[in-house]
Amino acid sequence: MEYGILSLIPPLVAIVFALKTKQTLLSLFAGVWVGATILHAWNPIEGLIRVISDFVVPSVSDKGNASLLILVCLAGGFIYSLKVSGAAESFARIITKKINTKKKAQLMTWACAFLFSYTEPILILGTVMRPITDKVKVARVKLAYILHSMGGPLASFSPISSYGPFIIGLIAPQLVALQLSDNPWSVYLDMLAFNLYGLFAMLTVSFVVLTGFDIGGMYKAQKRADETGELIGENDIPMVSEKEENPLPPDYRPSLWNFLVPMCLLFVGIFFVIFWTGEVGKNGFVGAFLNGDIVTAISIGFLAGAVGASTMAIVTRLRTFQQSVDDWVKGVKQMMNVPLILVMVWSIGSVTSKMGVGVYITQLIDGFLPVSIVPACIFVIGALISFATGSSWGVWAILMPIAIPMAHSLDLSLPLVIGAVISSGLFGNHCSPIADTTVMTATAAACDNIEHVRTQLPYALIIAATTVCGFLIGGMTGQAIPSLFGQAVLIVIVFWILNKKVRRKASVKQSVGTIV
Repeated sequence: MEYGILSLIPPLVAIVFALKTKQTLLSLFAGVWVGATILHAWNPIEGLIRVISDFVVPSVSDKGNASLLILVCLAGGFIYSLKVSGAAESFARIITKKINTKKKAQLMTWACAFLFSYTEPILILGTVMRPITDKVKVARVKLAYILHSMGGPLASFSPISSYGPFIIGLIAPQLVALQLSDNPWSVYLDMLAFNLYGLFAMLTVSFVVLTGFDIGGMYKAQKRADETGELIGENDIPMVSEKEENPLPPDYRPSLWNFLVPMCLLFVGIFFVIFWTGEVGKNGFVGAFLNGDIVTAISIGFLAGAVGASTMAIVTRLRTFQQSVDDWVKGVKQMMNVPLILVMVWSIGSVTSKMGVGVYITQLIDGFLPVSIVPACIFVIGALISFATGSSWGVWAILMPIAIPMAHSLDLSLPLVIGAVISSGLFGNHCSPIADTTVMTATAAACDNIEHVRTQLPYALIIAATTVCGFLIGGMTGQAIPSLFGQAVLIVIVFWILNKKVRRKASVKQSVGTIV
């Protein structure tokens, strides 16, 4: 059965409720319930029952989803163990002697993301960098913006991440079906130059940090942090509790070993499992990353890191064994709202998929496209779908079988069109309030999920708008360099104008306040 425009109702309900109430879990549940109600003859009672039986339970039972839920819980134990063992404090105390300004802390966060390019550098990077950015008064939403912009976009450029093989798995069958001899890995590598949204999402972060061109809500949030030291807004609800229930004793001075031991065990655990599950002896170094179980590796790494942090706390007589175990369990408990939100995120994704929102949006403009604007239109369609569903992989799975045959029949560059598909998925993954990476980013930065979306959205929309222009240029020229150059110039101009406008507005308000 086709639901047409009705397929847009569940995600719209969830997004509008979330933006209005800031109650992410309740808003997602409302969206799933509305969708389930529509799917079952508009019966709200059966819809409520089906929310659990048809969407929540299957979401939890999916192997990949279950692995991520375990990862998030283990991350909670690891993060809390780092805090109460003095690991995070020792690293922040030493690093801030050199990283003593907001610009340096933000640039370090941006640069360190490349150390985790084999997976999304959100939870680990946020855990390590948050104490440092806190000390130099970087607003939490600004940290979240950096983490999120270097998450999925960076992973999409990494052939040894989970993203690379997934994209290859979507490209290869289409090449075979079209009887093309192109190597899917070569097509993937050629596509990277046309991954315009992902590339400029990362570059824009460094540009904003270096120039201070904050805009909109981000400008106000950072200004508040500069002037008052308040890293989160008065009405914000952080994803992670800010209660300091176990502060370090005043006379306890953690050494750098408090940080190095858990972090070394973290990386040893991650790489050991990657090499083990990826059969490094058989497949080689790169092959191990391509075939290894990345999520399990990170989970084991979090567990090993927590053991290391607890061991150092016990050895230095900061905590007893029983206290360390209780600390880890408390960290897991504090994170429990995140798995619940993730389950509802996946559930609403299942609802929108079953209602055919992707097919509906695609059909709206199918058959009305001049060849030169096909890449730009594919990006727009995919961006709408990804924002409505909060899923990048889902959009790629929907659009890749449509876009590649279309490009072949219209004699368009395959890397160009594939780049448009990948970019479109990254947009929704980057800024949709119902995306799992949005939830994880707000968790890593310990900020309000909806406030993170609100402050990041202007940046994402600017990049998306200029990406449309980049793909229009690409559609006319078929070349990457004109697209990249044209989009870069547009982004610089837009940010300069908007930053100048917001500064002028803030200056006027300050002058009026002074006169009064």
